[in-house]
Amino acid sequence: MKVEWQEYLSVGVEEIDRQHKLLIEKYNAFFTAYSEGRATEEVIRLLGFLEEYVMLHFADEERLQQRIGFPDYQKHRQQHQELARRVAELKERLESQGTDPGLVASTGLLLTGWLIEHISVMDRAIGRFVREVKDRGNQ
Repeated sequence: MKVEWQEYLSVGVEEIDRQHKLLIEKYNAFFTAYSEGRATEEVIRLLGFLEEYVMLHFADEERLQQRIGFPDYQKHRQQHQELARRVAELKERLESQGTDPGLVASTGLLLTGWLIEHISVMDRAIGRFVREVKDRGNQ
């Protein structure tokens, strides 16, 4: 199932939202490749992207959380660390065993869960907090 960017997913910080849109775009490319029977080659690209994305995006998002005093920072950071660990495991599995249907399925499930759970729940909470901080500053 493809995912479309919706404004309600916005954190309210252009760079973070741009990064989320890119993640959704990469997921959709993976989903399309999977639907067309090309997931094996796409999983290699996707895992390479995710490895970079995890380092860059999470660092940006965590700096924002610290700057605004986001109350769930530690919990959020733990989820980031968990995704980074899982991406590293999938990449290691790819390097040692090559692509197989199980790896493709695991990658798809990981990304689907991340998009649904993390961005739509945890990152939306950052967006609400960003708006609260802005509103307090305008009073």
